[in-house]
Amino acid sequence: MNVELTPEMNNEYQVRMAVAREKFANRDDVQALFNAPMEPRLVNLFMIYWSAMSAALTTPIPEYLATAGMRCEALGLHDLAEFFKEHTEEEDGHHEWAAADVRKLVDLWNLNNPGMPFNADDLLVSNLTPSVRRYHQLHKDVVAGDAPWAELAIDVEIELITTQYGPPLMKACSAALCERGQQSISFLAEHVRFDFGHTDINFRVVAELIKAKPEFTDHLVAIGERALTAYGDFLGEALQLARQAYARLQHSRATVGA
Repeated sequence: MNVELTPEMNNEYQVRMAVAREKFANRDDVQALFNAPMEPRLVNLFMIYWSAMSAALTTPIPEYLATAGMRCEALGLHDLAEFFKEHTEEEDGHHEWAAADVRKLVDLWNLNNPGMPFNADDLLVSNLTPSVRRYHQLHKDVVAGDAPWAELAIDVEIELITTQYGPPLMKACSAALCERGQQSISFLAEHVRFDFGHTDINFRVVAELIKAKPEFTDHLVAIGERALTAYGDFLGEALQLARQAYARLQHSRATVGA
């Protein structure tokens, strides 16, 4: 992931995180998702699993942000506390948004693939997967630890992923999904649209924080690295589940044709 440096990015956090971002970009699962063509049904399946897992991923995020804000306020980090308060309100209800996309995607999949139907309720019940749990644990560790302000690093890195990798994923969806299918990925589309603005704000906030508290830099970098690893694992697990379902689909089609 190549990011052009701006004055707000020309600081130690951004320079050191460039290495971790490049490592993320070179992961096999990230390469497979964003730098290799995927068969349309595999893209469709990935979006079903990604959306279902995203519903679980985002459910407790407002709570984590609110906790980070309260703890930063207690530490005298008033500007950062206000940032988390605003972000809490923005993240509220995102799990319902993702779940709605799952239902629309599953309805369309079942219409086009009656021989291998999905049940949206089952997907949304079983979506607390290992990678989702690890991602939640990262947030819990941060907001309950001695450095709740490091929640900022998670925001910076995850929303940067959206701006860098969301557009090519949407392009793949445009090629793989019909018009109705493209209308069923609003959770992804709106995040891409809004997170460009969020990322600029995040960069400014982190630059201001490490200017005022340079001793925070090492820990921010460590948490940023963990965030990239956690979300890379999340993408990889969604892709693995999609590939497994695709293999079942291929086997079913081969059996019918035999």
